[in-house]
Amino acid sequence: MRRRYVARCASLLMTLVLTQGHATGTLQFSDLIGWWVADPSHGGESSRVVLHFEEVDGKPSAQLWLPAIGMYDINLGAVSLENDSVDTKPLSFPLKWDASKERLTGLLPKDAAPVYDIPVEFHRSEPLSKPRPPQWQINKPKVRWFVEIGGPAWAGLEHDAQSGLLFAANDPGTLHAIDDSGAVHWRFETGKAIRGRPSLIGAYVYVASDSGFLYKLDKRSGAEQWRARIDSGSPARIPTNEKDSRWDRYGSSTVSDGKHLYVASRDKNLYALDLETGKERWRVAAADMMTATPALYRDLVILASFDGKVQAVTAENGAPRWSYDAKLAVAGDVVVDHGRVYVGSRTYDLIALDAATGKELWKHYYWFSWIESPAVIRDNTVYTGSSDAVNVYALDASVGALKWKTAVPGWAWARPAVSDDLVVAGTVGVGAYPGSRSGSLVAIDRKSGTVRWLYLDAPTPETIAANKGWGFGASPLIVGDKIYAMDLNGRVMCLEKS
Repeated sequence: MRRRYVARCASLLMTLVLTQGHATGTLQFSDLIGWWVADPSHGGESSRVVLHFEEVDGKPSAQLWLPAIGMYDINLGAVSLENDSVDTKPLSFPLKWDASKERLTGLLPKDAAPVYDIPVEFHRSEPLSKPRPPQWQINKPKVRWFVEIGGPAWAGLEHDAQSGLLFAANDPGTLHAIDDSGAVHWRFETGKAIRGRPSLIGAYVYVASDSGFLYKLDKRSGAEQWRARIDSGSPARIPTNEKDSRWDRYGSSTVSDGKHLYVASRDKNLYALDLETGKERWRVAAADMMTATPALYRDLVILASFDGKVQAVTAENGAPRWSYDAKLAVAGDVVVDHGRVYVGSRTYDLIALDAATGKELWKHYYWFSWIESPAVIRDNTVYTGSSDAVNVYALDASVGALKWKTAVPGWAWARPAVSDDLVVAGTVGVGAYPGSRSGSLVAIDRKSGTVRWLYLDAPTPETIAANKGWGFGASPLIVGDKIYAMDLNGRVMCLEKS
């Protein structure tokens, strides 16, 4: 009898505590248990965000869903409550509780929106289910040939219409000249990774290597003409599957105005070299390393660095002309077309600037995604890949408005190839990751955004276990009725375009 009395008193006391807590607006974890959805907006577009609160092993737990990038059950960590607020740790997501409206409000955490303060308001939802990963049952292209080049490839391809040679470089540091049948005509060893696309200028091909040199080679024989020092001691690249990586997957290619060669370096310098001799004429220092190929406009060289600065300097002597702050790293190549500069930033913005003045013309926000993929402009349309957004985008070049975006199997980091009718993008996959990512080569109808065909690159069990990437990290090329591509298994491939 006494035990029932004590139990009843305890129950009444707990009810009183809970009632008083609600009366004073104090948040209880029981108020949160269940599903919450929000649709924050930025840059004229919105994206769904989901929170799921539940008890796991008797402890409050919170998971975050970002359906736009296919990431689910992101564990935010321990849940803490204080008065009318909730937060999580170690992934902090502080929110205010409005008991009268049953709403949770705050700002998207910096891990999800690194620069902008984007308001978010959650309301209750019915339980949600994760969608099934895409199966990608799409037509496959015909492979004409492939050739092994002895190591993973990140540097884009270059093709010489006159000789028919394809120039392909790999991580072991070898540049290959390959003919249209897949036969290797010559090789040139640099000893260190080549991450920038070989540049064909006149009768010569120029290739920069992590050896610290830019090499000038005869395009037909591979004979070295000269080498020029373009790195005075940058730190070694940290692989992307290791802690503290800066995800500096690519390197600068070389551009020329017919007098000088210009190449950016991870040692924080832009180098201007004499076209004929390779002798340094001047250099300009940035505040951080550079992996973006510079671009030319009139008498200007436009460069970008990992501190987010986009700068224009005079081609004659490197004197500063204008500067723009993109806030976070610009890792992909600078592109100039019809007086506009296009750069992608890790703020999730594709940015268009006036090439003469550096004035911002427009931005387009890629939700939850870096933009490493250099832009390709054709018929007043900008085409890019993306990172975690796992999409290929087509935007109006004048105003940045979205024309279409098409889901692809993995990270589309590299520059897409664009022809009259197709956009061809390479994607990279990885093993352990919160969202599905697969390596592939995908062909998309340029006008409609419809996928025409897909070549899926299957990983080995060892690749998955090591959490290494697979697929196509190098930019593909379209030449007539053929598509050339390189994968992270060290193969150069020739595929039929349609």
